[in-house]
Amino acid sequence: DHSGTLRCRAGRTATTPSYSNFNTGMFASWELDLWGRYKLMRKVADANRQAFQDDIDAVSLSFEAEICRLYFLWVNLTQMVEVEKKASDILKEVENINNVSYQRGLISQTVLLEQNNQFQKVFMKYQELDNAQQAVRRALSMLVYNRPDALSVMDQSFSPIDYTQITPAPLKIPSVLVKSRPDIRAAEQRLHAASAMVGIARADFYPRITFSGELSIDALTLTEFGWGARNTQFGPTLTLPIFEGGKIARQVELRKSELKSAGLEYKRTVLNAWKETEDALANYNMTRAQYGNAVQMAENAKISAKRVGASYRRGDESKVEFLLSQLASLDGEVELLNMQQRLMENYIRLYVVSGG
Repeated sequence: DHSGTLRCRAGRTATTPSYSNFNTGMFASWELDLWGRYKLMRKVADANRQAFQDDIDAVSLSFEAEICRLYFLWVNLTQMVEVEKKASDILKEVENINNVSYQRGLISQTVLLEQNNQFQKVFMKYQELDNAQQAVRRALSMLVYNRPDALSVMDQSFSPIDYTQITPAPLKIPSVLVKSRPDIRAAEQRLHAASAMVGIARADFYPRITFSGELSIDALTLTEFGWGARNTQFGPTLTLPIFEGGKIARQVELRKSELKSAGLEYKRTVLNAWKETEDALANYNMTRAQYGNAVQMAENAKISAKRVGASYRRGDESKVEFLLSQLASLDGEVELLNMQQRLMENYIRLYVVSGG
């Protein structure tokens, strides 16, 4: 509907009559894909969608690896806190014995002070490890439960972990496995999309034929509104890029430069993947070989502590010597725990860089 007023020169006002216009209709068009333009556009859309999914897979892989790393670090730190607590208790007992010996004049004050400093160092290390263990627990709880207080050491009973079973012996990785990395897949899809964009830009040089049709019904009154008041249009449309050749040529050059950049990015991603995989593989194989030595050293320290304990019970060794042998055994456990943590971190890193 529309109505209004018209002001004349003489100042008189002429009122236009009101009227109604009832209309409805539809319009449709279809373009012939003579040069594969729309086919390439679908290819670009599919490639970008797949690249986005590969990016999501990369983030998911990193997220899973971080949860796994934090869990084993939490277990490791919890065990190290227990070991350092035992070492602190042993050194405290040694310090008490040395205090008695010093009062009796059996040892010098220098020996007593050195022993006290050793106790203070171990106790400080125990406190640092306990604080680190709590921080890792909170971080892991946030990742898994979205709250920092969902996990508690008191609620957990960690079963012994056989690291020789969960980490394979020194190994090799086939090249096809590295190609499955999400970042390589994403870079490859973006390269495909950039290549298709060049084809789309080139297709703009050629004519475009579009078939369009329109059907509408217009009437001034509802009684006239019907099939008799229809209007129809149908026919082809030819579009020729006569005056846009320079613009299209610049677009083609732009798409070619984007294709070159995508190719360089793909090459960089592949080379970086190979380097990361080779470095992770070398570090893992070295740590896996060293782990066996650490296990043997810890076992030797336990055997030595057992022998000193037997001598102590026979009266051949003093209590201080017995306690120091127990301390040496705990040092072997700490070294083994450190090696276990390095082994798991390198194994998780190898898992990530090889594409999961």
